[in-house]
Amino acid sequence: MLRIRHLTFVLPLFLHSVGCGGGTAIAPVSGVVTYKGKPVPSADVTFAPENGGRAASGRTDDNGRFTLGTFEVSDGALIGKHKVAVIANGPPRPAKPGEGSGMPGDTMPGDPLIPTKFFSPDTSGLLHEVKPGRNTIDLQLAD
Repeated sequence: MLRIRHLTFVLPLFLHSVGCGGGTAIAPVSGVVTYKGKPVPSADVTFAPENGGRAASGRTDDNGRFTLGTFEVSDGALIGKHKVAVIANGPPRPAKPGEGSGMPGDTMPGDPLIPTKFFSPDTSGLLHEVKPGRNTIDLQLAD
């Protein structure tokens, strides 16, 4: 009986320490996205592991700050090398004839706030490594 109680206490601690997803190690990641030296608000940031696995994502605040989450909000990213994408559009605009579903009131994404090459991890040219422990990774975008 004592052994079972011990396992019910130790097993959850072990599973929590190795992270969710079958033992995948993650580390906290935060930073700031800037374009031409200015913060990029409301941008979607994605870290896609080069070796496969679940991507981490986050959204910037008004000051361009983001925190990544993989299995939960703000839990971090998988440890290892990542290709990075940043998507930032201006405010939504009304759909023009032929756009969207054709329903009244449809909106479309606003104009890009940054070059669209950053919208894909394959074309952004952004590569970053997530290491054990806290990571601060600032993304300074330029043309």
